[in-house]
Amino acid sequence: SEFLTDWPFDPYMPWLFMGEEIALSMRAWTNGWNIYAPRTNLIAHQYRPGRLGLPKFWETASRVYKGPGMNNILQGKVIKRTKYMVGYPDSTLDKIEEAGIKLVLTDVEYYGLGSERSWQEYLDFAFMSIDKEHDVIVCSHNTWCNKGTKE
Repeated sequence: SEFLTDWPFDPYMPWLFMGEEIALSMRAWTNGWNIYAPRTNLIAHQYRPGRLGLPKFWETASRVYKGPGMNNILQGKVIKRTKYMVGYPDSTLDKIEEAGIKLVLTDVEYYGLGSERSWQEYLDFAFMSIDKEHDVIVCSHNTWCNKGTKE
């Protein structure tokens, strides 16, 4: 709970289904929080089959705005904020301004990265790198997550 008090969820990322984990962990890491991975899974999601008729998170925007595919439209804009924070080459400030969606960066300095550790230190810690040619984040094999050791 102290973590969420110090680094609350970003309210400018509504209906974001992919990317919130890396954005929040990167914010926490660069603000001095350590990240640990237990050796066994302690909790998990349960995605119930659609045939049960239970609503899914990604259907919420369509229900609220009474229009099919609304989540995809909203998420397409909001994900630019996450990609900007995380460092994707296609989501630089210049490219966001060119697209006319600078609004997605509202208060990004408050909900963005910290100054105790750098963006590059996070990438190194998590065994990640940016592939500029394909505009993706590449995750390498890391032993600390799988075996519980940083060595």
